[in-house]
Amino acid sequence: MNEAQPHPTFKVPAQVLAVLVIVAAIFMGGATGRIPQAIVLAALGVLILLAPPAAWPDRKWSLAALALLALAAAGALPAAWFHAAAWRGAVQEAGIALPATLSPQPRLTLEAWLLLAAGISWMGWLMASPWDGTSRRLAARIFVCGLAVLAVCVLVQWWTGWRPPGWLSAESHGPFPNRNHTAHVLALGGVLAVGCAADALRHGKVRMLPWLLAAGVILAALATVYSRGGIVMLFCALGLWNVSVAWTRGAWKILLLGLSALCVVASVLLVFGGPIAGRFAVDANFTGDFRLRIWSDARALAADSPWCGAGLGNFSALFPFHRTASVIQSSVIHPESDWLWLVTEAGWPAAALALAAIVCALAGAFPNERKTQRRLRTAALAASVAAVVHAFVDVPGHRLGSALAAIFVMVLARRDAVPSAASRAALTMWRVSGLALIALGAWWANVPDDEARAEALSRDGKFSAAVVRADRAIARAPLDWRPYFTRAVALACDRNVIEAVGDFRRARLLEPHYARIPLEEGKFWIRSQPGLALIAWPEALRRCDDSDAAGIFAQMRTAAPDDRAFRARLLEITDGRAALQLDWFLGLRPEEAKPRIAEFAPIAAQCDARRRAGARHFLGVRRNSVRSGSNVNESMTVHSDW
Repeated sequence: MNEAQPHPTFKVPAQVLAVLVIVAAIFMGGATGRIPQAIVLAALGVLILLAPPAAWPDRKWSLAALALLALAAAGALPAAWFHAAAWRGAVQEAGIALPATLSPQPRLTLEAWLLLAAGISWMGWLMASPWDGTSRRLAARIFVCGLAVLAVCVLVQWWTGWRPPGWLSAESHGPFPNRNHTAHVLALGGVLAVGCAADALRHGKVRMLPWLLAAGVILAALATVYSRGGIVMLFCALGLWNVSVAWTRGAWKILLLGLSALCVVASVLLVFGGPIAGRFAVDANFTGDFRLRIWSDARALAADSPWCGAGLGNFSALFPFHRTASVIQSSVIHPESDWLWLVTEAGWPAAALALAAIVCALAGAFPNERKTQRRLRTAALAASVAAVVHAFVDVPGHRLGSALAAIFVMVLARRDAVPSAASRAALTMWRVSGLALIALGAWWANVPDDEARAEALSRDGKFSAAVVRADRAIARAPLDWRPYFTRAVALACDRNVIEAVGDFRRARLLEPHYARIPLEEGKFWIRSQPGLALIAWPEALRRCDDSDAAGIFAQMRTAAPDDRAFRARLLEITDGRAALQLDWFLGLRPEEAKPRIAEFAPIAAQCDARRRAGARHFLGVRRNSVRSGSNVNESMTVHSDW
């Protein structure tokens, strides 16, 4: 009976090429853009097609993964089978047509489901591929070397400000747009670097030095990324690995020495780490509190959704309807937790199945016997557990580059597969999967960004074409406020004012907390329909607290026409806010301000010291500007508390 062997045309272990694809994905901005994602998907497909294993992955894992895929497709079920959420009625009353499926945006759900299927196929291929001591050690070392090079690039970026092509962090914190995801993959590499060092120690202390150096470089890069989550993940994983090694060897001396070394390194990092130490000390409470508020609102979304979730790809569109505790003037595109994200979109059963699949995969790491590279595999196991826990407080699992890296580390922790009979059915299935991934990559690269194209056409004055593009964007994502706003501008410029007003109203409905939407709407109308601006701007002020309202109101006053009647209407929309009323008064011309000084004196007394000082300065400057200055002087005397 023939045993499953690697494809005969492959001289290099397929796992090594898989590592190169992962490292390339990380360097391409973490494969968060559509084109890098398409390249990575096609590369995975080519690899699976050329090196299909003749075996099936673990049966229990396969059952859990297939059940997860089936449940994640529940968004395609009829919406009439489930209770109707309150947001659905409000959206339909606004004239937004929704499909008959449970998912209000089935195209986005399909795209998210395809990415999930690709990730599951990738993990299944890694598990089914034949591993041995040589391929595991080589793959792990190449992975560590790739992330060490990444760490060097991060350090160079931090030192010089140079941004490698394709890197997306706005603050020079690595390739990912979010520094926490860069820190996630660096932490994985740091743990494996220590595992490689321990594995190399069997052949002498000198051979472990390069891997300890790589771990040090990765730790230095982690410090410059300024991510608390990555630092905590690294040290917790190393601590878990140290405990596991001490337990299996029954040597408490190893445990004490290892924990002491971790404490020393952590102390050095906090003392000499600069800004990273400050992040642990200064804004941890604020960040943690805001994360808790996001989780509270996300749980409200989950409670309002059916047992199978609201459909993949819908969190960012539905979250604003349930946002109460976490309202600030910025959007929230994810719930700061992979697991909570999965719960809101696919339900609690899907999260349970995903966790079961991970447990089945990691169960392959046991029993942890001698002569099975257990030092390296235990490090991979500790890193995998840390990655799963990190996903409770961040979203690395929803970023292709970091997800592929974590999946690889999980499979790396498993023991060598027991030889089994070659299966032609498995060989055929993997080849079909490879072709499907290649096709998915080709299609993914050609999905047009209709919303961005509509904006560009509108800026170029091609309003009819912009409306067509915006219609396509709305058909794909009917709960995204941006194409409605773009279409409203194009319609208004094309003299379809009534339709434009309706689209502006829909944009405000779909994002009920962000003040810049009605603010920008008013700025647009101020040029042609100032009365419509006075309908939108009160909504902008209503969405702001006092700290943000002053800046928003200042922009309104700057954009407003030089008309006394319009300025009077601006005062009305302040809705009794003393600070805004005083700002309005301080922006008046001398001849307009003079008759109203006595009216605004008690308002000024309600404001903070900074605004009262501004009022005193205003009156002092205006004293010589108004011809009949006696009234001003008298008011300053009477209202000296200004």
